[in-house]
Amino acid sequence: MQANPMRASDLRVHNQKMVLSIIHASQRIGTSQSEIVQSTGLKAPTIFRIFTALEEEGLIEALSSELEEGAAAKKGRRPVNYIVSKDAYLSIGLEFWTAYLSIGVFNFIGDRIYSGMHPLPGGVHADEVLDLIVLQVQEILGQLSIDRKRVLGLGVAAPGQVDLRNKRVAYYPRIVGMKDVALVERLEERLGMPVLIHNNCSALAFSEYRYGGYSHHNSMFTFLLRTGVNGAFVHDDVIYTNSKEMTIETGHIPINFDGPRCSCGTRGCLQAFLQDLDPNSVDLRLALFEGLDAKLKEKDPFALRTIERAAGYLVIAMRIIKRLLAPQSFLFVCCSSVVADALATEVKRLIVEPDAFENNPPLIFATAYDPLLAQKGASDLVLKEFFA
Repeated sequence: MQANPMRASDLRVHNQKMVLSIIHASQRIGTSQSEIVQSTGLKAPTIFRIFTALEEEGLIEALSSELEEGAAAKKGRRPVNYIVSKDAYLSIGLEFWTAYLSIGVFNFIGDRIYSGMHPLPGGVHADEVLDLIVLQVQEILGQLSIDRKRVLGLGVAAPGQVDLRNKRVAYYPRIVGMKDVALVERLEERLGMPVLIHNNCSALAFSEYRYGGYSHHNSMFTFLLRTGVNGAFVHDDVIYTNSKEMTIETGHIPINFDGPRCSCGTRGCLQAFLQDLDPNSVDLRLALFEGLDAKLKEKDPFALRTIERAAGYLVIAMRIIKRLLAPQSFLFVCCSSVVADALATEVKRLIVEPDAFENNPPLIFATAYDPLLAQKGASDLVLKEFFA
């Protein structure tokens, strides 16, 4: 059966959104009508009408209209480049885990106009976290005098496994009651704005992929080590999810069935092995290996041995991930650059062992966790959905 053709009104909306996304992607350089004619194949009169409509709506603005110099000036005005109007829309990016809630507000061109960090008390309940999210968003809207109509949405980077299809947090054991929580539905009802949910490791990985400056060849798997460990795979600007549209749980890859008991109920998970190396981190709500910086700088044998063992466990998981997803690079995000660099150095030493399935070892990168990048990643996911 032949699919119904797109209605003229739908086609106009589609084309306008497509053109706006191209202008947005051009950032501060901008792009001209003629360039978009060439890149989209749409006719010049159509592009002219779209530009006129976008400008009248206050979504784009001309960057320059100066005459070209010299002989080129005889040919008339050079093409005018357009950029998106930075104040046309706003997006909010928020991340939380067992110890902190971090929130940022960004204008349409991606500039951060507000950022805040809020500690979460020990034993905090899921309902209390949602109350704090609502309170913070409402206070920020009032403080910055933001019209809700200008807010494209709130991107929430939540801990644990996230069910994207049903827009829920499936399970996060370190916040009481954070199991099968209909986070999107509850926040949209209370805030009256679109809410998009993803895993916090995925949002951070997305941001590191885009802005970290790594030569990752458009394929990077990120490990995030905090009280636990998780991972996210970004390939060609897309975050990988499983067939059920749920975020992947890298920390619960079993690397030895005789290993320590894990919070998920099984034995031998990657996370359980890493937490066993630093048992106080969970109780104190610290990131794994937090506090090892000075000892690593001093070449303390215990600290070096701890990182060596952690790297060994991670390499086992990496070999599994390489077989399944074949990322071109890996990024380790830790509590500090000292810990991250030490871990990456040891991983590089171990990963070069002969491998019959891959001739070249993956690229290895390392960095310290940056809550501002997690905010930005959550905000970018809102924009990605808006332009979809």
